[in-house]
Formats: sequence, C-alpha cells, structure tokens
Amino acid sequence: MVVLQRSLDRSVQRTLQGLLWWLGALLLLAVASGLLTSQLLTRQLATVYADRVVPLRDLQRISQLLNVDVPVTLGGANGALQQQLLNELVREQSALWRKYLATYLTPEESALADTASQQLGALQTLLGADRPPDAANRYMLQLRPLNTTLSALLDLQVRVADSELNSGRAWGRWASAWGLLLALLGLALMLLAIRLVLSRVLRPLGVVADAVARLSEGDLTLSAEAKQLSGDFAEVGDQLRRLRNSVAERQQLLAHEQALGAQLREAQTELVEAEKLASLGALVAGVAHELNTPIGVAVTVSSGLADKVQRFQQELAQGPLKRSMLDGLLASINEADQLLARNLARAAELIRSFKQVAVDRSSAQRRQFDLRETVDELLASLRPAYGRHGTELINELPPGLRMDSYPGALGQVLSNLVVNAVLHGYDGRGGSVRIALADRSEGTLDLMVEDQGQGMSAEVQARAFEPFFTTRLGQGGSGLGLAIVRNLVVGLLGGRIVLHSAEGQGCRFLLHLPLSAPAGATSASEHHASHTA
Repeated sequence: MVVLQRSLDRSVQRTLQGLLWWLGALLLLAVASGLLTSQLLTRQLATVYADRVVPLRDLQRISQLLNVDVPVTLGGANGALQQQLLNELVREQSALWRKYLATYLTPEESALADTASQQLGALQTLLGADRPPDAANRYMLQLRPLNTTLSALLDLQVRVADSELNSGRAWGRWASAWGLLLALLGLALMLLAIRLVLSRVLRPLGVVADAVARLSEGDLTLSAEAKQLSGDFAEVGDQLRRLRNSVAERQQLLAHEQALGAQLREAQTELVEAEKLASLGALVAGVAHELNTPIGVAVTVSSGLADKVQRFQQELAQGPLKRSMLDGLLASINEADQLLARNLARAAELIRSFKQVAVDRSSAQRRQFDLRETVDELLASLRPAYGRHGTELINELPPGLRMDSYPGALGQVLSNLVVNAVLHGYDGRGGSVRIALADRSEGTLDLMVEDQGQGMSAEVQARAFEPFFTTRLGQGGSGLGLAIVRNLVVGLLGGRIVLHSAEGQGCRFLLHLPLSAPAGATSASEHHASHTA
C-alpha cells in the first residue's frame, strides 16, 4: 500500500507539473505583454504631455504676457519702476520662449517659430530702456502679426497633439484587443487544464480509489479502467496488480490462520475443561483419602464388636450367664457405638462438604450463601489433598457475610489460588494459606488470599494471568490456573483481581467482588471458552 501511494503521488505530481508549466508560461506571457503595453502607452502619453501639452501652456503664458501684462505696464506712469516691471516680463517671456524652442517641433512648427522669434525680438527692442514716447502704440501695432503667428503655432500644436493622442488611442485599443486575446487564450488553456485534470488526474484517481475500495472489501477483480491505466499512471496500474496479488495471498493466509485459530480455540476449551476435571479429580482423591480413616476405624470397630458378640454367644451356650460377661459386652457395645458415631459423623461431614462443592463446581448455579460457611466447606474438601504437605489452610472470614453469587465459581477461584500457593509458593513444603476479609464497603468486599511463599518476580507477575504461562513447564503445570481465576472473577463474578508480590515475600491476591453478582453473566464453561478463544 505504501508503494502504491508513492507511485500515485509521483503520477499526480508529474501530471500537475506539466499543467503548471503550461499555466506558468501563459501567465508569464500575459504579464510580459501587459508590462510591454503599459510601458508603450506610458511613453506615448509622456511624449504627448512633454512635447504638446507643456509647450501649449508655455505659448498660452507667453500670449498672456504679451497681450495683457505688458500693455498694462506700458499704460502706467513712466519711471524706473515701470521699466523694472517691463524688464521682468521680458525675461519671463524670453525664458518661456527658449523652453518652447527646446521642445520637439515639426518642420512647419519650426518655420512659424522662426518668424515668431523675429517678431519677439522686435518687440523686446521696442520695450528697451530707450523706447520712444509712442512705444505703446507701436507695440500694439507690432503685436498683431505676432499674435497671428502664435495663433498659427497654437493651432498647429493642437493638431499635432490630437494626432498623437489618436495614435495613443489606437495603441490603447490594440492593447485592449491583445489583452482580450490573452484572456480568451487563458480561458481556453484553463478549460484545457481542467479537462486534463479531469481526464488525467481525477478520473485515474477515481479508478484507483474504486479499485482499492474493492480490494479492501475482498473483491480481487480489477475493472477494465484499472487494467488500462497508462501514461503517468502506468506505474500505479502495476502497483494495483501487485496489491491485488498481495491481497489474494493474505486472504489465503488469513483463511489458514482462521482455521488454525478455530483448532486452537477447541484445544484451549478442551484444556480448560481438562483442568477443571483435574481439579475436581484431585478433590475426589483427597476426600477419598480422608474418608479412609473414619470409615476404616468404623469397619475395624464393627469387626471387633462382631467378634465380641460371637464369643458372648459361645460362652452363653456353654454355661449360665454371668453378670461380668454381660457388663463386658455392654461396655464394648457402648465404646463401639461412640467410635462408630464419631467416625461416621466425620465421614458424613466430609461427604456433605464434598457434595456441596462438587455440585457448585459442576452446575455453576447462582444462589445466596454464607461466605464463611462456603469457604469452610471448600477448605474441608482441600485439606485432605493438601494438608499432608504440611500446609495449613486458615479461614479468617467473619460469620454472617451473605452473598448472592456463584459459589462454584468462587470455590474454583479460591481452590486454584490455594493450589497455586501450595505448588508454586511453597513448592510442596509446609506453610500457611490465609483467606481473610481485607475490606468491605457498600455492596462490595475485598477478599484476600495470602501466603508467605517464595513470591514472584516482576517478569512473572507481568505474565501471571496469561493463558498457558507457567513456571513449572514439564513439571505438571498447565498455565491455566490463574487465567481461569481472572476469567471467573472478571466475567462470572463481576469483579476484579489484583496481585501483590515480591521475590521471597509471598503473594497476596485481592478479589474485589460485588455482594450480588451482575445479572446476565455467562456460565463458567461458556466464559472460559469465550475468553480463551
């Protein structure tokens, strides 16, 4: 899948890079054309302004000086101030005329400008310091031809400016047409790019996405479009075919693993049931061994009493009955009765305890029970099997703790913990296993099972509840004891279990249990099977 993703990325990148090159070239052409057109228009307008608009303003100012300012000054009182004013007006007019002559002039404009220069020279001479008394009249007479020349220059300047402005307008229309052409070309290229993206990117991406979706659903058939991927997506098509082959191989492996898993679950279920039967078999063997003593004593007493009765009958047949003979028989009968009563009562108690424990173990029936009494019955059935190891089983639970739960599952949990302590904690040596109440709150209690054995290392604690994990592999350990304990506590009893241990410091199991088991709990066997699966 990673290889397919990389191939897809490369294909998309190559296609998009090509499109970006096209669009970049178009954008560069548009920008360059816009800059060139803008520069040309700017230069055209600057030329019109510098060569036509500014000279027109200068001519207008010259005309105003000659026709307004100078006549007004001449009509004033004669004197030094008048001459000073005239000199300033002449200097301004001369500066403006030199500026005008420095601009671009057509040949026709140049001819008129030469005529105007001669006429202006005559007027400037007339306005000098040695002007005649009738200088004002002579000035007005010489001004008329100059005005005619200046008017002709103004008209010619306007015509040339209008021609140049028309040329600028033509440039503007050409630039607008060129911009419109570029816009249409850009639109066409954009539509082409969109079509290329749809046909060469989005459509192949859709085909690839559909193929991947089918493969993820287990459909190994590739569509005709997926098989015909070409161009930049040819590598993606090859990767899709490899992915299909890989998915097919993994489906075969998954089917094989599922078959093996089913076989493993069946084997686990059988092992769990075998472990339960082995635990019950050990219980039966222990109780049978314990029953041998009281029943053997009862048989021995019964045989001895039968012998005494037989001897009494023989002595009675041989002679008269003596009181001593009767007293001896009565004493023997009384002693035999006491011995028989005690041993048979002991046997009956063992059988009752075993019967209750066996029924609870086999039926997983929910009922109300006294916790201390149930634990007493359990320990009574376990002492014959494990008491011979020198292990003391201690019940420190207070009386009156009523529970509405599964005594068989709880007995299975406690017996597994006791067996674990005897076999692993003490390694068959003598010791003690204590069952006590650690804490009690509203609706719950903490049941503690504690030993002073060799304890567990941190590594063993981390895997203690894993199925089939055991430190006595090949020595009779199945690795299912604590796994069954956790399954029953968490599943059927609705609680949780916590392990506290350290090497050389024993183990303490805390069972946090509700006084009333949760409703809808599965049976023990069903829970074992589902959990180990």
